[in-house]
Amino acid sequence: MAEPRGVTLRRLAAADWHAYRDIRLAMLEESPSAFGSTHAEAARFDEQLWRQRLADNVVILARVGTASVGAVMYSEFGMTDPADCALYGMWVDPAFRGTGVGWALVDAVVARARASGRRRLVLHVVSGNDPAGRLYQRAGFVPTGHTVPFPRDDDVVEVEMELVL
Repeated sequence: MAEPRGVTLRRLAAADWHAYRDIRLAMLEESPSAFGSTHAEAARFDEQLWRQRLADNVVILARVGTASVGAVMYSEFGMTDPADCALYGMWVDPAFRGTGVGWALVDAVVARARASGRRRLVLHVVSGNDPAGRLYQRAGFVPTGHTVPFPRDDDVVEVEMELVL
């Protein structure tokens, strides 16, 4: 799917750590129950940690004009199967949900995974986050049957989904 009108996607480099910090803090503030870390934890991270995350992973920022409206992370770090990769930290500003920004971000990660020769793209979505789950299913992801505990709430699980590339 093509990027929605007026949306630009850009991979952030280590020098863009301010932009990554700002969007990450915005997502943790707006959707605290969707992520394993908290706004308070992330607000304490130093510049070196933000830069390292950008050096170790691919973070893609979605912008409309000068406004940052979404982000997603592609990572090969920590995968048990070297043919796998992961989609992490997907978020779209509520004012831009349903406009195609989420599609564009998912498509960018899928394209990156394919270009890297990966076999499988894995993600975890918090159980009950139905809009995100539907987006991933429309993009071809299917539940694997595995769940993992949510780091901050023992009553919540994250559902693992995969896209075989």
